[in-house]
Amino acid sequence: MPELTSGLLPGLTVAVTGATGNVGTALLRALADGGATEVRGLARRQPPDTAPYDGVHWYLTDLGEPDSEEVLAEFLHGADVVVHLAWALQPGREPERLRRVNVDGTQRVLDAAGAAGVPHVVHMSSLGVYSAGPPSRRIAEDWPTEGVPSSQYSRDKVAAEGLVRKFVATHPDVTVSVTRPTLVLQPDAASEIGRYFLGDLLLAAARLLPGPVAKVLPLPLPGSLHLSFVHADDVASALVRIMDQRAPGAFNLSTDPALDADGLAAALGSFRVPVPVFVLRAAMDAAFQTRLVPTEPGWLDLALGVPLLEWARARTVLGWTPRRRGPDVLREFVAALGRGEGSAGPLLEPAGGPERPPA
Repeated sequence: MPELTSGLLPGLTVAVTGATGNVGTALLRALADGGATEVRGLARRQPPDTAPYDGVHWYLTDLGEPDSEEVLAEFLHGADVVVHLAWALQPGREPERLRRVNVDGTQRVLDAAGAAGVPHVVHMSSLGVYSAGPPSRRIAEDWPTEGVPSSQYSRDKVAAEGLVRKFVATHPDVTVSVTRPTLVLQPDAASEIGRYFLGDLLLAAARLLPGPVAKVLPLPLPGSLHLSFVHADDVASALVRIMDQRAPGAFNLSTDPALDADGLAAALGSFRVPVPVFVLRAAMDAAFQTRLVPTEPGWLDLALGVPLLEWARARTVLGWTPRRRGPDVLREFVAALGRGEGSAGPLLEPAGGPERPPA
């Protein structure tokens, strides 16, 4: 559960795009105790009338389509803050489609926020905007944000932040906040995240392996890999604090300790076999081209290229500290994935299968 947020947002009308996604669902849980007068959610499909979706005023549209502008105008009319979380991860084989949802959709949200006079805009960015650097170095929010060009996800995140900077320049009276989290996980999203990145075939194969068998299967990982993880509820807690304090600027969101390649393998219940980066990337590319997995190899470039995040600004400005350690977040997620949990409801579940983009 997210940390106690009762009474932090008295009287606010909060509008959340992508409200049925990984972070969106966690934010709705936090807002249920946050004291907001009204919570509005934007999604592609109507969620069930169960927690945390009940009590939310829903607006349905696809941000990749021009006709979403009319819905956005109604969605943001009279809102005190908009939290833009909507982002499509698939289909990775259709980059132009992703760009329409992610970059063009961000432009539509910003245009609608400006037209509606929304006084506070919160944009969910990512560690993916940062330029490559030493893998084990901790970087602050002033690190260059030119991204990793070979990653579609990174290119689109950089482009979306560029639109946010233009919005800041043309709307100096609006408070604009940007969050840049590391990898965000939660058990409730385990199956859907697994399908997005592994595909149905590999996900099913992984579940067939009992624990003792998995422990004797090697995991090929390069030694330069360093990753950190943060729970979706902790990200939601930071978002609530940003709204409550109306805090401007960029905020890294991460945890300690980070995991190196050996630590990652151990957390996944396996052991590492060293493999050169070019071999692993070639294997990922082949799996992607043959449709064995839906994940394009640019994700590996991003994981290997971007340094670890320093989150001191969130700690000092927001008073935010993640409640869960990164290794625990990963272990809980993997355990839920193995049990087949996190597949019910609309959380990250796009209509038509894993290669359709979510709202």
